Amino acid sequence: MRLLIADDEKNIRNGLLSLPWNTIGIQKVYQAENGLEALKILEEKQIDIVISDIKMPGLSGLELAEFVQKNSLDTAVVLLTGFSEFEYAQKALRNGVLDYMLKPLRPKDILATVLKVKETLEKRRYKEKVVERYEGAANSRDYQEQISWHFRGVNEQAMEILKDVAQNFSQGVSLNSLAEKYHYSVAYLSRMIKKETGFSFSEILNSIRLAQAVELLQKDCGKISMAGEMAGFSDQKYFSQVFKKAFGVSPGEFRKQEETQLYSIIDILHLIKSEEQ
Repeated sequence: MRLLIADDEKNIRNGLLSLPWNTIGIQKVYQAENGLEALKILEEKQIDIVISDIKMPGLSGLELAEFVQKNSLDTAVVLLTGFSEFEYAQKALRNGVLDYMLKPLRPKDILATVLKVKETLEKRRYKEKVVERYEGAANSRDYQEQISWHFRGVNEQAMEILKDVAQNFSQGVSLNSLAEKYHYSVAYLSRMIKKETGFSFSEILNSIRLAQAVELLQKDCGKISMAGEMAGFSDQKYFSQVFKKAFGVSPGEFRKQEETQLYSIIDILHLIKSEEQ
């Protein structure tokens, strides 16, 4: 992680620079003598944490924090403050500042505060990464990837079968064929899938096929009946019934809609469930 120390008092700045930052995972430390210099570094470098005096020539620590927030920088701000500015520092916590430290400063307290801020920043980034992964999986056209994400946590055998369904949904896969392939009874396989996922086999299979049908309809790929067949529905009437149950309109009406929306497998499963309730 990269740290920026901004303080117009040389003694304080040097004291902060001398701390063993590497012991808490800070690999690079920059310094600035005033707010304007700190701003320039923020514009040019990818800084993870800023320790800034609340009052500095040119630009205050509060103004630096406002810059970070306004520009949506992935940077945590910690303010150094005297007792007279204590109230301002507390208010700053509402404006994107993660923490503050009161002067005079003790090395162990500084390191402990920055470590806490670092851990908070890492947790925030991890959550954002998880959200990105979720959105990527949800919008992926790779149905095996969606299955792997949405049903993570199911047992290994159930996951293998679900991914098999996601790969072969358009080729006549059925509960009977899977039971024979994996040497289970049909009843046992049906119960296992329901227990592990909360959805029935037919709901999962139809949701994958409907996701494919939606994609084909939105791309205007030939006749409506062809979209159903390519998605694995051998019976056109059944395809229309299942489609309308999930989306509230027929495949033909759906195709006429001007707005296009990507539907993940889990989106369609929830649509199917909501219609049943």
